[in-house]
Amino acid sequence: MPILNGIIPFFPSIHNVNLPLMKLRISNEKYIIRCFELAAMGKDSVEPNPLVGAVIVKNGKIIGEGYHMKFGEAHAEVNAIKNSTENVKGATLFCNLEPCCHTNKKTPPCAPFIIENGISEVIISNIDPNPEVAGKGVELLKKAGIKVVVGILEKEGKSLNSDFFDRISPGN
Repeated sequence: MPILNGIIPFFPSIHNVNLPLMKLRISNEKYIIRCFELAAMGKDSVEPNPLVGAVIVKNGKIIGEGYHMKFGEAHAEVNAIKNSTENVKGATLFCNLEPCCHTNKKTPPCAPFIIENGISEVIISNIDPNPEVAGKGVELLKKAGIKVVVGILEKEGKSLNSDFFDRISPGN
């Protein structure tokens, strides 16, 4: 490391920074934050379900958004796909909670709907702690050839749905 006027600089070399990776991380976080904003719109109307928002991005622009509006009605992912301004095939879906895959509930599972609509990548904040999901939605998506990234702003996502997480998995 070069010494400037007898002082060793306390910043990393710019050559060690992976700018494309940094931009991707910032972009992923931006869209997950938007999912949080959308999810919060369902407060007081979705319980006992979690607050969930979804954003669909294609060619660098948002083409669809949705959130779980009311208990017993369509989930965020379905609403985002249905609200899209163009075909979602090949797009990336951002969601603050793992898409559901179980059938013993009021609405159809989201993961198969995502697969049927040709989404190519799913970026998630949190794995759903519900034992009927708990990673199974991610596995279903991966088996269908969809790239899945999990853990974007995970702490913030858990905070958004702290009541749900505490109820489903007490003590965690």
